[in-house]
Amino acid sequence: MNYFNSLPFREQIQQLGKCRFMAKSEFADGVSILKGKKIVIIGCGAQGLNQGLNLRDSGLDVSYTLRKEAIEQKRPSYKSATENGFKVGTYEEMIPTADVVGNLTPDKQHSSVIAAVMPLMKKGSTLWYSHGFNIVEEGQKIRPDITVVMMAPKGPGTELRTEYVRGFGVPTLIAVHPENDPEGKGLAIAKALACGTGADRAGVLESSFVAEVKSDLMGEQTILCGMLQTGSLLAFDKMVEKGIDKGYAAKLVQYGWETISEAMKFGGITGMMDRLSNPAKLRVHALAKVLKEILTPLYKRHMDDILSGEFSRVLMEDWKAGDKQLLAWREATGKTAFEQTPAGSMEISEQEYFDKGLLLVAFLKAGVELAFEIMTEAGMKPESAYYESLHEVPLIANLIARKKLYEMNKVISDTAEYGNYLFDNRARPLLADFMRKIDTDLIGKGLSYKDTGV
Repeated sequence: MNYFNSLPFREQIQQLGKCRFMAKSEFADGVSILKGKKIVIIGCGAQGLNQGLNLRDSGLDVSYTLRKEAIEQKRPSYKSATENGFKVGTYEEMIPTADVVGNLTPDKQHSSVIAAVMPLMKKGSTLWYSHGFNIVEEGQKIRPDITVVMMAPKGPGTELRTEYVRGFGVPTLIAVHPENDPEGKGLAIAKALACGTGADRAGVLESSFVAEVKSDLMGEQTILCGMLQTGSLLAFDKMVEKGIDKGYAAKLVQYGWETISEAMKFGGITGMMDRLSNPAKLRVHALAKVLKEILTPLYKRHMDDILSGEFSRVLMEDWKAGDKQLLAWREATGKTAFEQTPAGSMEISEQEYFDKGLLLVAFLKAGVELAFEIMTEAGMKPESAYYESLHEVPLIANLIARKKLYEMNKVISDTAEYGNYLFDNRARPLLADFMRKIDTDLIGKGLSYKDTGV
């Protein structure tokens, strides 16, 4: 049963709104509570590997456990762990002696993984998640003697490692499951895990499993993935329709998101807009206003479906069907003209991405503002909504810059990928009339001399 739906209304509101920015002084103990403890991570994907590397470099005892067949067949997860010098063993070999078990497998595997490892976990141990879908949406029940915490970095695993190596970190949410804190030590353990990944240097929010899951789903479905996919496909197709060179169009979109969103990363929406001329600002403001009017009902629909559990119900039905819908959408995305067209070799200056990508700027402005507004309207705190909207956009845009939408959908979670396609398939038809009025002054060529007069 969906955990959130089982809560009384007042507690739903309380957990949705739980969000506190933690002071640096609260992390004075560092990782001390985990010193001498055995940490075993289940799964060695992007998050699993990079969190483990950071924790080990912070002086902690980290090893990995994988399914027996993954070890015997030397699958990529096994190779990633062993090639980085980690000890790897089966569930039966590693779990019984673990003090802290990290479930960093894909969301759709969580139920089966927990069913396999919970009987093996020793009394009084800790189970740690980096995303609370299994607890909140699937209603997973954990043995009452086990402490359940969350330590959720707000960025891809590769970014987590890069920031740690350069002496910083990635902003992170931590939480303790109120049903599973038998010894009252959950918060201390979650704080130590955050310290071990470098999060205390970047900023940590004390949140709840509910707030993390609901805000995370909303952010990734709308602005972080859905809006970027929709904007990419529409902008590229429009440029080609208007006679812009395909290679140039592909490059402007593929690298434009990252370049433009970097300005937003350092200066917010105002900083991004300040890269434009005054006439361009006026055009983008007008475009963003129209986009928000068109997309507000869709954003609200996604928020409502996330809060009610309808999104999770549909997603889990597709899991049971072997990801039939997800795989069909993934294949369709791979066949789009944007994905099939290599970026050209021509040089595009940093400013050119802004001047000739006004439509991209408008998509970002409208998307971030809408996500933030709808989440806070639903009861989430501004800090939480910020991290799930504006903060993460440059991180996801970086994935598109690497290998377009393929890389984005490969790296994000299966849950995020499904929500992304759901949004994109709904958004593009809604924007058909809007796009018919778009010309190359807004995407591909920029404003002419006449357009910039005052």
